[in-house]
Amino acid sequence: MISDLITNSRLKTARSCAREHHMRYGLGYRSRHTDDALRFGDLVHVALEAWWRNRWNDSERVAAALAALGKEADPFERARAEAMILGYEAKWSDARLDPIAVEVEFCGDMINPTTGAASRTYRIAGKLDVLARDLDTGRVVIIEHKTSSEDVSLGSPYWRRLRMDSQVSLYFDGAALLGHPAESCVYDVLAKPGQKPLKATPVEARKYRKKDGALYENQREADETPDEYRERIINAIAEAPDAFFARGEVVRLESELADARYDVWSTARQIRENDLANRHPRNPDACIRYGRTCSFFDVCSGAASLEDSERFERRANPHSELVSITPKHRD
Repeated sequence: MISDLITNSRLKTARSCAREHHMRYGLGYRSRHTDDALRFGDLVHVALEAWWRNRWNDSERVAAALAALGKEADPFERARAEAMILGYEAKWSDARLDPIAVEVEFCGDMINPTTGAASRTYRIAGKLDVLARDLDTGRVVIIEHKTSSEDVSLGSPYWRRLRMDSQVSLYFDGAALLGHPAESCVYDVLAKPGQKPLKATPVEARKYRKKDGALYENQREADETPDEYRERIINAIAEAPDAFFARGEVVRLESELADARYDVWSTARQIRENDLANRHPRNPDACIRYGRTCSFFDVCSGAASLEDSERFERRANPHSELVSITPKHRD
């Protein structure tokens, strides 16, 4: 059931570990557990989609974004996301970017950069967060949302790395496939607040002021509530909004796009060669990334099986980000 779609997520996985790629995109398995950091990023992303769909409806925009967070999320996780959305509104509501399409999917031929012929095996596909027009310049731009725990201030390594980012390059081709060639990509980055909910000071550690009997500063009688937590993050964002929200434009010269297409073609060819040989090498250097252990680590090390239905599920469509595009499968 090997998919014919080449997406940015698939490319990243293939470059990281051929065995993980095989289990995800060749066999279609996914972990039933979602990492906390990824879950929070997804939560904010859903809210931003609603915000942009109501871009010019001032009375509904924030309400729609907050409603999109749902009621199922952890109360503190939701409070943190709400604070970020309120800060996003304050920071960017006046930006003159008019959405052409929101969460729009693209799909088309993957072109051999040497011969100009279309691949007979793969198609490129993906989803743009927002395709918009800059009302000040008339340019079409791609808007890509990211949540990050890194330093997102302009000039930091985070931004320099984008010069080589394969996703940006692929999305330029995606915008062209949609009939709206873009001149730049606006990277819309939200830094995750690092504040944790405050806990009550243990009874044995509490120190009281003699005059009024109140606890000394930085000590608490009770755990912080979600409402208190939200308010504390809102205040932190208000004090330094540029530390939480940053936008930078990423452009691609034609030569850079050509290099990126060679990169995509080369990775896809390696995927195909591994499939034909039915060999998918493990990469122990990729077992732990960004402080997280790969969800298939126990399978590769022999401690678990993909058939464990409590840990893994198998999907007909391995591209969870795509809804309207159906992959073609081959054995």
